[in-house]
Amino acid sequence: MKSEQKLRDLTLRLIQILVWFLVLWAVVFLAGLVFQWSGLTDQLAAAFFGSGFCAVMVLVALALLNMTTNLNIISKAQVRAIAGEESDAPASSNFVKNIVIAAALILVVVLSIGVAEWRLHRTKVSEIESQLASVIGTALLEDAFNVIKHDGALAELADVREALSASIESGSRLSFIIARPVKDVPVYYEFTAWGVSRGDPEVVWHEARVNRFVPRDHERRRWDKLREGQLEYFTVPVGDNLRSFRRFRDGDADLIILVDTGRRSDYARSFK
Repeated sequence: MKSEQKLRDLTLRLIQILVWFLVLWAVVFLAGLVFQWSGLTDQLAAAFFGSGFCAVMVLVALALLNMTTNLNIISKAQVRAIAGEESDAPASSNFVKNIVIAAALILVVVLSIGVAEWRLHRTKVSEIESQLASVIGTALLEDAFNVIKHDGALAELADVREALSASIESGSRLSFIIARPVKDVPVYYEFTAWGVSRGDPEVVWHEARVNRFVPRDHERRRWDKLREGQLEYFTVPVGDNLRSFRRFRDGDADLIILVDTGRRSDYARSFK
């Protein structure tokens, strides 16, 4: 019963530590409510509340483990008292084996979740890249190139973007990234559902005021390869969302379509 006694003593000590932690946690939380602390960022606030929730979970688990260990000690003592046997010295490795088995189970669970998340991510990537590939050879893509090559009206380009979005069911998530020559250097601008206004229907594409496209740090390397023609498409994760790029060419005209699943339809603004 030595291993059970060691486990009981250890869980009891951990319970005491966690109880004091929760007491101090509650004091800090109450002080924050009273003095209306607002200096914490959202991430720190989430970590603070998450630590309290995890502490409660661990405390409950330790209490159950301590109770089970005590019952096991009492049960073994009663059996040996009835049988008139002397207490045997248990293997000292039992305690370590239990921890190793528990850690192995946790590892299996974590790996299973990781594999499931990876497969789900690959499915999402495949789906969004297939949607962009379905644009190839369509009349809508040709219309977009006609507007770009002939410096068509901004309103016409907006209609094409909206129609393409509807064709692949991406809504406001789809945007055009188009190069404009600035002193013989191509500069890329992003045409979104809300970043520009139709305004005067006579305004042509090259006169429109749109935001310059700046790739994010984690996508810059592949963006450069895409722009130089070394890649046709790529997809990068952004948290639980994806940003998928695909480059289309028609002669000297370049069009890069971006679908960002993190964008919501309520971001859009009316062009009217």
